[in-house]
Amino acid sequence: MKKQILLSGFFMFLISCGKIENSLTESQNLNRELLTQNEVDAGRNKNIQKLLFKNTDEIHYSEELNVKLLSKVADNLKVKYSDIKINESSSIDYNEKTAFFVVTIVEHGVKNEEALGDYFQRKYLFVDKEDGTIIAEEFDDNLGYYDNEGIRVSKTYILKNLVSLNENLKGIAFYTEVSANSRIVLYSERKFTILALADNEIKKILYEYPIRLTNGDSNGSGTFQLETLETGISLSEQKTNGFCDLLVTKQFSYEEAIEADLENGIEEKNDLKTKKEFEKLRFNGREYVYARDDRHRFLD
Repeated sequence: MKKQILLSGFFMFLISCGKIENSLTESQNLNRELLTQNEVDAGRNKNIQKLLFKNTDEIHYSEELNVKLLSKVADNLKVKYSDIKINESSSIDYNEKTAFFVVTIVEHGVKNEEALGDYFQRKYLFVDKEDGTIIAEEFDDNLGYYDNEGIRVSKTYILKNLVSLNENLKGIAFYTEVSANSRIVLYSERKFTILALADNEIKKILYEYPIRLTNGDSNGSGTFQLETLETGISLSEQKTNGFCDLLVTKQFSYEEAIEADLENGIEEKNDLKTKKEFEKLRFNGREYVYARDDRHRFLD
């Protein structure tokens, strides 16, 4: 009888182990897939990687700007070269015949709610590398800004390596940071976009996905509370509608600091919390879809 009980217990243990092994959550499976994908695909073009970036501080971006070609582009746009903000413009070669530009064009003396001022528009351009002929162009209204408003828009940074969306199509990835011009309101967001050229049209494959987001407030000194979302993105071997799925790691961190105030009996405090989540973005036949998630994980 004891032997039967022992054997029965042993088999129940094995069964329970099997259940544990089969109860991996989707996020754990996704994490394992991410770790697998974080290697360079040596069999492809050396400029195309499976890992896009581990986190936004380690993004490798293009530092080039083809000024000579940009001058031709300005002529074809019928825009004064002096009206292009050079330090907020970037370019990269798309293929042997085509280059891609992000240019910031200033329009002077525009009336807004506050007063007359300069208005800066962000424009995307695919151009012929020989003569600067415009192949496709598009303004991004979401990145336009007045020089006298409280929102700051950074230069658009183009990732150094092209993104292999499938066997036939490569995309250009870039991000732009938008932030509050304030010491009290702690807000900033890095918006990530992937564009491609197809049939001489600009296709927004992924548009303004938040890859870094900070929210919080401060007294302008040593007391603040701040929640930060930091992401990493990799290309999956799995595809949906012919495009590689995008694997996203999310890390939320919350930092609270209170400076000591001995007169009012307030002690110094530093608190840090973190939480990880995972997400997979799939192509719906037109673009990568995602639900905008502005929920705080720690802030009230």
